[in-house]
Amino acid sequence: MTSPMAPKISVFIPVYHESEFLEPLLSRLLEDPYDEKEIFVIVDEPTEKSLCLANRFSGKTRFVFNGVRKGKVNALNEVVAQSTGEILFFLDSDTMLDSGLEALFRQISKEIEDAEIVEVKKDIIRDSFIAKIVSYDYLGFNFTNWLFSKKLSRCLGLNGAAFAVKRETFKILGGFRKVIMEDLDIGTRSFINGVRYKFVRNIRVYTKAPSSWSSWFKQRKRWALGSALWFKEYFKDLVRMAKSHPSVLLPALFFIFPCLPFFLFTLFIPDEIFLKTFYFSLLLLSTQTTLLLAPTAFTSTSLAILRNLAFMVGNIGAYSSFFYFLSRKMGNSFNLLEFVIFFLIYSPLWFLMIITNLSRVCLKQKTGAIDWKL
Repeated sequence: MTSPMAPKISVFIPVYHESEFLEPLLSRLLEDPYDEKEIFVIVDEPTEKSLCLANRFSGKTRFVFNGVRKGKVNALNEVVAQSTGEILFFLDSDTMLDSGLEALFRQISKEIEDAEIVEVKKDIIRDSFIAKIVSYDYLGFNFTNWLFSKKLSRCLGLNGAAFAVKRETFKILGGFRKVIMEDLDIGTRSFINGVRYKFVRNIRVYTKAPSSWSSWFKQRKRWALGSALWFKEYFKDLVRMAKSHPSVLLPALFFIFPCLPFFLFTLFIPDEIFLKTFYFSLLLLSTQTTLLLAPTAFTSTSLAILRNLAFMVGNIGAYSSFFYFLSRKMGNSFNLLEFVIFFLIYSPLWFLMIITNLSRVCLKQKTGAIDWKL
């Protein structure tokens, strides 16, 4: 049962059409013994399945149906204004609660006592090959936000799949803005306003990854454009943050984008200096042993390839070791082959999408029509 002084929690679950995870999610939320709670499910363009589900949960959950697509941001801001909870808890409709998690709401209310925003740890449902690869991406996100939480007690960007915020804080921040990355945006605004933030590892939810590479590309295309627009809007603020907190912001970049060190190495370390130093060293050593005569005879092209290969192998070794220990600390799965694919293919592709969209945004090129769920 809930303490008489327990704050009321309003839960918001936005849905487009329908969600296969919605029924078990609602069942788990309703089973929680916390009394002071209200649950809103906001459905844009509902299907027959969503309407039937609303009947089954009638009287226990408030369903809000929008016949036309209002979009996630508009729908949430409208329903928040109708709610009465002191704490606002946002959950995506494609999330599942940890089976071992008990008293979710009590934990949320306790964790938020010394913070204004509490973010819940997210893991990927590892039900496909692409989901297993995406899980390392989320592991990097989790570590980054945990780092911001521990070092600064503020966050630069939220993963909006599961987080809680005090109503007064949400009101001060002006709610969600009509941008592509509304969770990243509200996180940045909370940082600028000095809002206290906490990342909680002992509360875990699972979220669904795209089921195919094409759907992943469509999702990340939207995210990449949103990130580029976010970067452009907050560029001056981000520069100030980098100057003020380089020991947090720079490591965060390297773990969100593991391919970044290799990119910077090939971009800023001149081939000529490296090749001359390496070649001269081999030349000196070859006078001591004939085994080095063949390597010394390598062309400059071969040496450049060798340089990049050596740095890449070193990078993979360092990152795989760190992610392995991070996986154990965070309670995640780790597979070396999966991680190598993530490192060599997934991460560079995602980074390239970010850079491409950033270039287009800065050059004010047309970005085309994207389903960004506004």
